[in-house]
Amino acid sequence: MTGLSMIADIGNGTVNIIFVSNRKVINTKTYTEKMGVNQCVKAASNAMMNKLGVTVDETIIQSMIRYGTADIDSEYAEVLRQAISEYAESIFALLRKYEYDPKMMRLYITGGGGKLIENFGSYDKDRVTIIGDICASAKGYEFFAVAQLRKEGK
Repeated sequence: MTGLSMIADIGNGTVNIIFVSNRKVINTKTYTEKMGVNQCVKAASNAMMNKLGVTVDETIIQSMIRYGTADIDSEYAEVLRQAISEYAESIFALLRKYEYDPKMMRLYITGGGGKLIENFGSYDKDRVTIIGDICASAKGYEFFAVAQLRKEGK
């Protein structure tokens, strides 16, 4: 991870953003926004109600996010695809708000929202890495904690 990179951890309720330069976190460039996967589920549910007048079980939306498809009527699937795709674009708009530039830096996406971006996002696959392990952030924090304890001689 040389050069400038952005890491976006897309969780259920928030998106956590950090910048890394030559393997070191830039402490002054860390951000948290309330824009996680749960907000996408709500937006997709609202789209179904507004466009088709139907309620949809969250598990169907989650299946669509996770796998890119669900066992539902094609008209319903298209409404969900559109809503989820718009939400994926809003994630990239959020990243651009914090100076994400795909030509200048690499982007690493962690968390459960990685599947949302992988299946519905529009991005350069050579410049964006989606880390499929949804526990990657927790493992990273554990690594840093152990390193700090070793440094302190504990």
